[in-house]
Amino acid sequence: MRAPSASAERLHDRLDALYLRYGAETVGTDPIVFPRRYASEADREVAGWVAAAFAYGQVPTIQSSVAKILAALGPSPAGALDRVGDFRALARGPLEGFRHRFHGARDAAALLYAIARVRAESGSVRAFFESELREEEADVAPLLSRAVQRLLAFDWRPILGSRRIPERSPVRFFFPDPADGSACKRWNLYLRWMVRRDAVDFGIWRGIPSRRLVVPTDTHVHRIARRLGLTRRRTADWLAARQITDAFARFDPEDPVRFDYALCRIGILDICRPRTALCLCDDCPVQSVCSIGRRRAARAEAPVVLATREAVL
Repeated sequence: MRAPSASAERLHDRLDALYLRYGAETVGTDPIVFPRRYASEADREVAGWVAAAFAYGQVPTIQSSVAKILAALGPSPAGALDRVGDFRALARGPLEGFRHRFHGARDAAALLYAIARVRAESGSVRAFFESELREEEADVAPLLSRAVQRLLAFDWRPILGSRRIPERSPVRFFFPDPADGSACKRWNLYLRWMVRRDAVDFGIWRGIPSRRLVVPTDTHVHRIARRLGLTRRRTADWLAARQITDAFARFDPEDPVRFDYALCRIGILDICRPRTALCLCDDCPVQSVCSIGRRRAARAEAPVVLATREAVL
């Protein structure tokens, strides 16, 4: 096997430093804060699915929306779902007035209906997802595709009034399929929480190997990954997520998504921003291996070099 290049070793070193810098003390900036509030694995599974499903948009909006849904379920989300007899009543009652961008109360109730059906049919959310794992598959893409097809095949009349989810229904947004090219950021985020284990992630789904996971690729991770040379794709799609994951796997093949949480922090915390002029490169642990960070550092040093030459002359 060819030895890693000097630049690859520098990148690995900086990623390790980033991983160590952002740990469990920063989870208040992440939707994983919600499943962490529960002790039981069943409640963490349910709360985690809800939190991941609504993990799009601004952080304060996400946290407000997830908090409203979980408040409606009470201290044990799993047990509460098992007892719901009328999901339309849930939308009209405890969830009345709910709005998260293009999702309303009935959409939120539909997600809860899906989770309740999964628990009723498989015994647990973990059993539902783990049953779709196949040993010969390289990553979780086929697992997710099969899980999505099972979810879409449910009888949705108890909540939506139609056997199938209408094509234009916002509820379909909860169930993206990697086979369609979607990065499936929210699915991959949920799987990361449940499968891998460290101070941040729970590691309660032990039937899925961490090496099968794919990096949850949102705008933050995609932008930073491009600047670090982890992908060249201009679109944050499944192929971009796979390229980023493969790049991480060079450094940690058994746990390639280990760096995801920390990498996302420098976007969430507005250190790495879309407008390069606004980036706080001096505060960034990966500045020395970032195309933007290196250029800005070089420009900052240039006047010093010029002034030195003028002094000699």
